[in-house]
Amino acid sequence: MTSPSYPAQLVGVLLLAGASLTACGGGRTAVNAARPEALGAHPLLARPLGEQSPQLLAAWRRTDAEWASWTDPSSKHVRFITVPGRAREKVRLEVLDWGGHGPALVLLAGLGESGHIYDDLAPRLTDRFRVVALTRRGHGASSHTDTSTYVFDTLAADIGAVMDSLELKRASLIGHSIAGSEITRFAVRFPDRVDKLVYLDASHDFAGIDSILGANPAWPPGFKPPLGTRTDTLNAARNWSKHYRFGYWSDALESGILRSPDSDPAADRCLLRDAILHPKEYRAVRAPALAVTARYTMETWFFYLDPVADSLKWRESKHWVTMVVQPWLDAGHERFRREMRTHQTIEFEADHHLFNSHPDRTLREIRRFLLSPAAP
Repeated sequence: MTSPSYPAQLVGVLLLAGASLTACGGGRTAVNAARPEALGAHPLLARPLGEQSPQLLAAWRRTDAEWASWTDPSSKHVRFITVPGRAREKVRLEVLDWGGHGPALVLLAGLGESGHIYDDLAPRLTDRFRVVALTRRGHGASSHTDTSTYVFDTLAADIGAVMDSLELKRASLIGHSIAGSEITRFAVRFPDRVDKLVYLDASHDFAGIDSILGANPAWPPGFKPPLGTRTDTLNAARNWSKHYRFGYWSDALESGILRSPDSDPAADRCLLRDAILHPKEYRAVRAPALAVTARYTMETWFFYLDPVADSLKWRESKHWVTMVVQPWLDAGHERFRREMRTHQTIEFEADHHLFNSHPDRTLREIRRFLLSPAAP
């Protein structure tokens, strides 16, 4: 189970706060985000954020007892594919295959997360695509390897090796969050194997993330695992995530975050370092690209604050979101629009995991883009 110490994984730009990136070699880049005094406990929202779909409402209302007997409902085949490692090392990558009919579509998750995060989205694409997701090395059930391999050049080669094993000559790629760097690197290194690219809240840059995080005025209370069984810990982590991290819940979050093995902390540090030091090479990409980005608001970020009871923190947080975070993100999105030769952009109010909180809207935009004729 992934330990959800806030923020344990990339959630918006809340990424590896306080992590020193010294374990990757080749110099030092640090993310040292100060954590202001956390808030006290707040009540659970009456209704989940995001789209009020039957699936999201069912996940929100499911009791701890019902989660205890829950099984992953996503209809996928899980296999492990061996890719080259250092020396004689064998690296096994978890590959999730939903099958389907049509051109290949490869899905890549955000930092710290596994391919299971697409459990809800992927089955809804199989009517027109052959859909697979890859859990990158150092993440989920895939092999943890030497830290020198936690770079995007290696991950791009891993994608190619998996496609070779599955006999996929070409594919469109979808990347969430830091996977935007991953799919960009693959498109630059292997342009003849890429049809289209989709960036799911993934077209921002990472330089300056330490100062952005350090200015956050209202961290929620940290998660403390309770004494008891694994089920007790799962229930506590899920309830904490609903209260403070997402404001909604889904089968994909249960499978892709809560019940997937922890990522290698070194992989998280090294990939963030690579993303900071080597911004996405948009100018070298030949494939058409779509960026679906989230517009962050107080409701999507600080939903756990009460504008009356927490009035001071609420005002400080609103300033931080609108005057610090969003302009920083917008600068990266503007670089995407300026440098990507063939692109489309869609933005709507959502959280970072917009494909889980707004599945219908996200799916509609993905299908429209992937099924439209490619520009000459």
